[in-house]
Amino acid sequence: MVQSVSVTVREVVFALLRDVGLTTIFGNPGSTELPMFRDFPADFRYVLGLQESVVVAMADGFAQARGTAAFVNLHSAIGVGHAVGSLFTAYRNQTPLVITAGQQARSILPFEPFLYSEQAPNLPRPYVKWSCEPARAEDVPAALARAYFTAMQSPRGPTFVSVPVDDWDRSCKLLPHREVSVTVGGDASMLARAAALLSAARRPVLVVGASVARDAAWTEVIALAERHQAPVWASPLSSRNSFPEQHPLFAGFLPADREQIVARLEGCDLIVVLGAPVFTYHVEGEGPHVPEDAALVQL
Repeated sequence: MVQSVSVTVREVVFALLRDVGLTTIFGNPGSTELPMFRDFPADFRYVLGLQESVVVAMADGFAQARGTAAFVNLHSAIGVGHAVGSLFTAYRNQTPLVITAGQQARSILPFEPFLYSEQAPNLPRPYVKWSCEPARAEDVPAALARAYFTAMQSPRGPTFVSVPVDDWDRSCKLLPHREVSVTVGGDASMLARAAALLSAARRPVLVVGASVARDAAWTEVIALAERHQAPVWASPLSSRNSFPEQHPLFAGFLPADREQIVARLEGCDLIVVLGAPVFTYHVEGEGPHVPEDAALVQL
């Protein structure tokens, strides 16, 4: 007779985090999070922050430096509220974060207890790609797996899962190992058309944004600029360095102003925007968004 192995939500979650390489946890715990850390695994590291906005900011930088996701644990509703400013930044940075927050015990949620979050999945919106509070304790590991894979899909960004305090010791089933591709490819015919436009252009310019750095395309962008002798502008308010500023082809930083952008790009016949919006503005403007005789390609 084969006996099934009894495992807890906590054990399955730590196995999942280990499987996807999230063995560093950034957090500021309170009473609704403490059961998660009972029998804390020796191969995990906990990075304590004294306020939740700092916790998310640390995780943001850590994830960007590693090029993969980071795991965050916040304290119930008030902790998520404290973290929203840094959460907004991580969302704009397209940083993959898996964020969890404690919730009061399921048995007392109808009584609106102290420290509960009335609409936990809605609290961090719209600055998360996906959020939920699982209907059952045994669904927590699957929800966290979805949160991780969603965060890692392009465009990357934070996700959120609310976990009631009494879920961690409940029994559940092991999750099967999964591999989900995070590669996104361009349309081959459209890329060929873009390449043809660039080859035919007489006065092309490149505008580079943060996604060039996120995708580690620094070397390729330099080679592209040098091949076509195209001036390179940094996109307005870009959060990452995507081209060497001492390079002879570096033209400067585009302002977040429509008329000034058009003035700086005047005279070009093709604008190739790589890894950036077209365009990020900070003030109102009038007139065209690009010079009148210029074509534009955005990747």
